Amino acid sequence: MSERISLCMIVRNEEETLDRCLSSVRGAVDEIVVVDTGSTDSTVEVARNHAASVVIHKWNDDFSEARNLSLSSATGDWILVLDADEELTPESCARLREAVASTSADGLEVTVRSEMPPQDIMRYEDTKIVRLFRNRKEYRYIMPIHEQIRSSIENNGGNIIPSDLMISHHGYANATVQGGVNRGERNLKVLNAALSASPDNAYLHYQIGVTLMSIGKKADAYLHLRRVPELDISGFGADMLERLFVKLSQLALERNENADALKFARASQGYNPRNEIALYVEAIALLSMNRIKEGYGVLLTIRERDEKVLRVGSQLDQLINACEESLKS
Repeated sequence: MSERISLCMIVRNEEETLDRCLSSVRGAVDEIVVVDTGSTDSTVEVARNHAASVVIHKWNDDFSEARNLSLSSATGDWILVLDADEELTPESCARLREAVASTSADGLEVTVRSEMPPQDIMRYEDTKIVRLFRNRKEYRYIMPIHEQIRSSIENNGGNIIPSDLMISHHGYANATVQGGVNRGERNLKVLNAALSASPDNAYLHYQIGVTLMSIGKKADAYLHLRRVPELDISGFGADMLERLFVKLSQLALERNENADALKFARASQGYNPRNEIALYVEAIALLSMNRIKEGYGVLLTIRERDEKVLRVGSQLDQLINACEESLKS
């Protein structure tokens, strides 16, 4: 008998995106559980049109609380978690049942590919997140925002492995979330409340720094992110450490702190040598320090890979040409 899969979601005023999300899992899940936290549009109707079980829940500024309510309402053997601004890729939809049937793991890491805003240097950002896991009562989310399930699984003896499944995330391309609310401001309110209760929490400093970056408050972001390596980061996986140091490298470069930018960029590459942002920051930092030959070599490495993650095609060619002219003289 095949194992049943429950899709669990929390939503609020998601009528514009929810249909696309739910359509993306058609045939791949056996049950849809939607916790609605106060929609005033047709979100609930859209969910019920997809035969979802809808739970109405008062919003208390706590994402984990709402997530855990969705988990406790699910009856499947496995839980798949999506947000309304996401969709399971067609290839992953086709492979989902095989993925749970063929593993002895308790949780699977899924690649969440986030489209970035047009002004961002990256076209997209890939993040490994546990979004598919066995339905066990001891597996519950923690943290009021940027909620996590990994530690709950691992602390209860469960094992987590990577998978080739992918989720497309469209939300970062927009600054607003449900009902036109600014994403960054909404998140900061919850994060700062949590930080006041736990001032040395590395994860909270990291998320506050990332959020401040997203709304252009880069000086404050730098202060929070600089604190993170000084705190307890034992719970940070390689993926998060890679992103921490690449963001520090970007901020240091903008501050003309080129030595620190170079240090942070190389630290990020220690976790992922193919991080194109880290490579690009390394190249610019080297050029700014008049280490032309080294910077030129890094730029060539980026061009040779041609992974099309960066939005710097013409700028990359211009820099390479400038380096070649400089090295001739």
